[in-house]
Amino acid sequence: MPPSTRQSSPEGAVGGRWLAGFDRLVRRVALWGGGLTLLALIVLIVGDVVLRYVCNAPIFGARDLGKLLLTSMIALATAYSARSGGQVAIEAFSRFLGKSGLRRLEIAVRLGAALMLAVLSWRLLLAGFSAGRYGEASLSLGIPHAPFYWLLAAGMVLYGLVLVVEIALLLGGADIDPRFIDRRER
Repeated sequence: MPPSTRQSSPEGAVGGRWLAGFDRLVRRVALWGGGLTLLALIVLIVGDVVLRYVCNAPIFGARDLGKLLLTSMIALATAYSARSGGQVAIEAFSRFLGKSGLRRLEIAVRLGAALMLAVLSWRLLLAGFSAGRYGEASLSLGIPHAPFYWLLAAGMVLYGLVLVVEIALLLGGADIDPRFIDRRER
């Protein structure tokens, strides 16, 4: 997409204070939640490797815990990745569509993605209830899966909210350009 002429940053005219607060929330969830989860995953993997090869005593259940930590990290970081432009975007039609056509296409794509995420979140929520009811748990440690389904559902809801906010910005005349997202912690 060609560079924006109108900012969608928290300081910009479009969005104002509520957008700044929303961006701050999404950033904190990703950086604190996802960052701490990543740190725990690093400590777990390094500890397991060192104990496995130096002491011949691997951490029991490290793979179970690692999978659940990785799932948590993805759930916590996906919305920020979308808001800050960290996901892959294919701009095949930007040459052929005018600015208004491209804006309509962006709105349609985001609307479709938001609807898909709403369905996904609903199904993850139901899967969490089902996992709790049937006692689904990790193999080695017996960690219940239900809270991780719910965390994934919450992460997808936050991602859907990002898309709804971006649709509102696009409808309000702003161009969504991740270069203008304020990444500083306040």
